[in-house]
Amino acid sequence: MALSKAIQFLGDAISSKELRDKCAEFKTRREMLKWLDFNDVEFEDAINMQLVKCRSADDAEFFHQLRMWFKLL
Repeated sequence: MALSKAIQFLGDAISSKELRDKCAEFKTRREMLKWLDFNDVEFEDAINMQLVKCRSADDAEFFHQLRMWFKLL
């Protein structure tokens, strides 16, 4: 169930600056993950699922950048 939330988050994070800004406002990563209702492992699984679907290196690069952004929060 939480994996589906992580997958949905990826789609929303791509298009929603408001969501990205909200994630950046949390004081701790733990608080942010609690609000998002998934964990780091589920996020990694969602990223890996998206990477498998990529048809070009540019598409894959986008998800690698999203992964790095998420880890920096």
